Amino acid sequence: MVGVRAALPVSLVKDATFLFPEVDVRELNIHEDWKYILGRVLESGTLESVRWAVETYGTARIREFVLGRGLQVLSRKTVNYWALVLGLQDEECIQRFLKGPRNPFWPN
Repeated sequence: MVGVRAALPVSLVKDATFLFPEVDVRELNIHEDWKYILGRVLESGTLESVRWAVETYGTARIREFVLGRGLQVLSRKTVNYWALVLGLQDEECIQRFLKGPRNPFWPN
């Protein structure tokens, strides 16, 4: 529908307030802001918010995110987890990311 904003569900607003403290969660659009939302939910979300993300975006979109933007915003631990869940262990970019040098000032 044109002009209808796809907001986060009410059940996730409490989690969203924690995950997105710098924005008004009522202004988030689940379709336009999907990369931003997935980055926070996959990294720091509760089990309920992760379930919502999987149901809302599906594994194909989460896979796309992890292989792209996720390598820039997710921790090594989170990328490794989602690589195992989604069967991405053999992807060259995942292997390079997980074997790459670690930053001693910002370990993840």
